[in-house]
Amino acid sequence: MSSLLDHPHVSGPESADDGETSGPARALKVVGSVLANATLLTALVFHFGFLYTQVFFAHFGVHYTVLGESTDIILVRGVDGIYIPLAVLSASVLVVMCAIRYLRARLAERTWQEILRVCTPLAGVVGVVLVGAAVIVAIDPRPFEDDAGLPGMSFAAGVLLLVFTWRRVMAGAVDGASGTAVAEWVIIFVLVSVGLFWAVSDYSSAVGVRRASETEAAIPARPHVLLFSAKSLNFAANGVEEVECARPESAYKYRYDGLKLLLQSGNQYVLLPAGWTSSDGTAIVLPRSDQVRLEFTAAATPPGDAC
Repeated sequence: MSSLLDHPHVSGPESADDGETSGPARALKVVGSVLANATLLTALVFHFGFLYTQVFFAHFGVHYTVLGESTDIILVRGVDGIYIPLAVLSASVLVVMCAIRYLRARLAERTWQEILRVCTPLAGVVGVVLVGAAVIVAIDPRPFEDDAGLPGMSFAAGVLLLVFTWRRVMAGAVDGASGTAVAEWVIIFVLVSVGLFWAVSDYSSAVGVRRASETEAAIPARPHVLLFSAKSLNFAANGVEEVECARPESAYKYRYDGLKLLLQSGNQYVLLPAGWTSSDGTAIVLPRSDQVRLEFTAAATPPGDAC
């Protein structure tokens, strides 16, 4: 980082060769070979979607493993929840980078070096504070449960600030192409990734709880579901009424009223009683088959009584 701030105007074949053999470039090649077919961003999105799925269905008392959630669905959930934080983070980094480039181009070399001299110890102090705060949260996270994602981001930002300080202090004393420098950059990438995964874990859990609460509040506005079955299903959920059809020739001899569809996942329906609450409610996981049939009516339209 310090080399970029100190020497922004680099050109020529010799510079290109140096870039190919520098510590960061070699470290990136190592990390890229390890990640292979899965980028860090994809892993973060999947991690978010996976934890979000667990927390969301746990709110309704359903273990996510019984639903056979596909990787595609988990990734979609991850993108749905993480694109705003990623956009905010990317925009913030872009603003900082543009500000650095603008100041570097406008300020005299002496003034720029003076700014770096002042910022170096300040960045070190802030980095120590951020990393120390993250360690405290890791030891006892309960007081910080409302600050979802903040400890992980503090850890990642603190590591970057400490790296900036270290590179500034040791400028010219470290061979960027040495094996030690490569190991140093790999460790930096790992630590920053740990912070990002930590932030995603906390944030995904918070989003899962919030979305589940919003879904619970919206249950009355969902369409009514009439469930028809060839055999009695013996539902014991509150508010669900079983009606035996009078016509003996009917393919579906039982009808169940008072249900709402939460979602279909794989070959499973997840149904909720219309009056379901997290404090008093039973979720029903029903396999799809030709023995059952669903009919839907708008929430404002009372369901019919025909079999």
